[in-house]
Amino acid sequence: MTEQFAPISETGLGYDVFAPLWGILELGAVTASGARSLRDVSLADFVAAHREELDRLLEVVRDVGDFSAETMAIFERQGGWNDNREVTAEYLMMYSGCIEGYPPATDDPAVLRRMVHMGNDLQLATFMHALVGAATVRGPGLGAASALVVAAVRMAGSLLGVDSERAAPDTFRMWRVKFLPDILRPDSPSREGSKEEFRKYAHALEGLINPYR
Repeated sequence: MTEQFAPISETGLGYDVFAPLWGILELGAVTASGARSLRDVSLADFVAAHREELDRLLEVVRDVGDFSAETMAIFERQGGWNDNREVTAEYLMMYSGCIEGYPPATDDPAVLRRMVHMGNDLQLATFMHALVGAATVRGPGLGAASALVVAAVRMAGSLLGVDSERAAPDTFRMWRVKFLPDILRPDSPSREGSKEEFRKYAHALEGLINPYR
């Protein structure tokens, strides 16, 4: 019996990409504040200071998923910075994979730094996974999309203060061990053809990034 899957919507793919990118902006804001206390963090100020970088990154995201203007508008409308949303311990718990117990002692700089570092790794890997997923469904083709994914990860890493030479290879290795096996294993309930698509992208990204250096 052939397994049935719901159609993949453009909006759903957009949310998959935007969710980790929203997290990256909040984590970047904490890093820019010195990661000493959440009281010093302003998401709105961080986005304003990095508006040009963010706009370039969003152009790449749009091209990866061939997203419409309507879908891209979701990112700006729901990002929170236009409403002066605060970066809270609850958000950081989510973005950092609950590495600390709840409630986390975010007034302790060591705790806050631990959450930020874990969050950086997790959200960059999740961002790469979402970009590859969008590319397999709507992208401009293996070669062009793979280069765009690498560029997007490097740009996102820059927003987090991650070394530009390390962002792509480190993120690729984390993505490969956290996400890829669940797609590629023989018993995975993946859509027909998706295993081969993800495998092709894994090989293409490996060739571009050279993660073993």
